[in-house]
Amino acid sequence: MTLRINTLFLLSFLVFPFFCLSQAETGMKAPELTLEENYNCGDKSLKLESLKGKVIVLDFWATWCSPCVAAFPENNALYAKYKDKDVVFIAITDDPKEKLENFLKKVKIDFCVGRDDDQQDFKNYNVTGRPAMFVINRDGTIVSRSNHLTEETLLEVINTNGVAPEQKSTYHEVISNGGFRGGEDPVFNGMKMMTGKDKSCSPELIDQFIIRPSLENNSSGASAYRMKENHVGITYSCGSLEDLFVFLHELPSTVWIENKVPESCRYDLVYWRKNDSFEKAIAEIEEGLLSGLSITFDSISSKKNVNTLSLSKASEYIRSPEQLEEGTEKAYTSINDFTSRLEELTKQYYIIDPSMKDMLVYNQGMEWKRLHEANPTEIHDFLKNKGISIKTESRMITSYVINRK
Repeated sequence: MTLRINTLFLLSFLVFPFFCLSQAETGMKAPELTLEENYNCGDKSLKLESLKGKVIVLDFWATWCSPCVAAFPENNALYAKYKDKDVVFIAITDDPKEKLENFLKKVKIDFCVGRDDDQQDFKNYNVTGRPAMFVINRDGTIVSRSNHLTEETLLEVINTNGVAPEQKSTYHEVISNGGFRGGEDPVFNGMKMMTGKDKSCSPELIDQFIIRPSLENNSSGASAYRMKENHVGITYSCGSLEDLFVFLHELPSTVWIENKVPESCRYDLVYWRKNDSFEKAIAEIEEGLLSGLSITFDSISSKKNVNTLSLSKASEYIRSPEQLEEGTEKAYTSINDFTSRLEELTKQYYIIDPSMKDMLVYNQGMEWKRLHEANPTEIHDFLKNKGISIKTESRMITSYVINRK
């Protein structure tokens, strides 16, 4: 069995834990840029000194960073709306020249892009994770630093040349999820963040296997996994029983599971043990889940109406992972993510023809954020325009039921 991690679950948790935590740079004079080469700029200088008197947005990003790439349509729109108000956007990456240029052929960025080969600008701005967004006011002072630029923040800087400081809380907010890698406990990481002890002891090789009710109840499930020094690490945060079994059995969505256990709990699972394969770790986790909660997970074969996706014609928009040029990975979305989203929206079954197994769809116009805002008809139309047909038919399928023992 090959472990397939749903990229929609992973997006925030692979990147978010490493967003810049230090905000010390706000209020300081913005360091001058030292970019090696720029794109989409014409003859425009990317030196801050020559841009003084303008509001400048710096977007530190990378071609491999899903949230970075997902934000380009929104940032393009902000740039188009405010460029006549002396607002300049500059996207800065340390991707190699060929990788970046491949990406720019596939993804539309309307504003300046700069290449920081030696990472000097990343160092000068203390960027340790991405996306990292800086807003510099007309005086050359950094007034905002975040992982996402809102129109409200940009307008505030345009209108007032600054950003009002946030009101400090009079209580300690508990951070119940501090982000995680596979095998790490999100609650422990959250406590480290809350107490400011980011460098406290985190033993790497002590076994742990935890299944517990989650402290969170409003977020969607997220997962991560890794293998290190003969240890397998798997973490799933804030998952319903259906979510956990979708993850363990690599199912497209919870549509395939009927839950007859009358409860609304969400769970965390944390697994870090010496093991020689993910398959054995997954089997051990499932055994612990079934035993600990006194439940069964049973398969049922029956005839159902399903929507089958297949290629109706050869399409330049459909690629296998091996066919992608380096740097263009985030310009494509797995066909599995489209079917998962359609199942979530329609509560119907979607099956991918074997000829399209593991294929990727060119996603411009239906990027990650747009996919989560679109309705089923819009997603269907997008896929059909890419040469994918969707046919409803009756087929024998295997679905699952969660029962009490």
